[in-house]
Amino acid sequence: MSIDSTTVSGCNFPHDPSNRSCGDIQIKKRERILSSINAGDLEVISNRYIINQSWLNEAAFKRLENFGEDIALKGGKVILFAPTPEFDLSIALCKSEWFRPFQNKSCVVSEKFFRSKREKSYKLLNRFSDNVLVYDPMKKLCPNGVCSMMDNLNKPLYTDTDHFTDYANIEYLYNDFLNFLLENNSLY
Repeated sequence: MSIDSTTVSGCNFPHDPSNRSCGDIQIKKRERILSSINAGDLEVISNRYIINQSWLNEAAFKRLENFGEDIALKGGKVILFAPTPEFDLSIALCKSEWFRPFQNKSCVVSEKFFRSKREKSYKLLNRFSDNVLVYDPMKKLCPNGVCSMMDNLNKPLYTDTDHFTDYANIEYLYNDFLNFLLENNSLY
């Protein structure tokens, strides 16, 4: 197995031609992926869906769909992460302290709230062909429809407003994502 990761802060993949500051590295990344991908390879894409400022619009949908077709022609698959919960306050304000025994109400938000704020993105995510599989981590992160910055063991799931702790990745997302890959016949 080979894992390759590229992160460009503030830039989404595939490249949006209207965002000139992200162009060169994203274009080179796409070219490198397409020239080196083999049958059975997975290309996992995780872009940030900022509430009310989503990068996923009709043009981005078409770029992803085209990228998925190019990857499928080489025998690979594209897996796109759907939005994850994001919060408005620091994780520090959600940890119980002797002087703050009650959790801030903003540390817990309904899954329905997050989904409604990204309704346009979800409509597009549901339109992808089989060339772009969509993994929805919200199902695992929001048990019983409730999203929280802390889990029921009072362990933080976030390092800030939108980045997961290693604990959240290992205990919540790893096995769920692995099961998603197995259910979609993406591992050989």
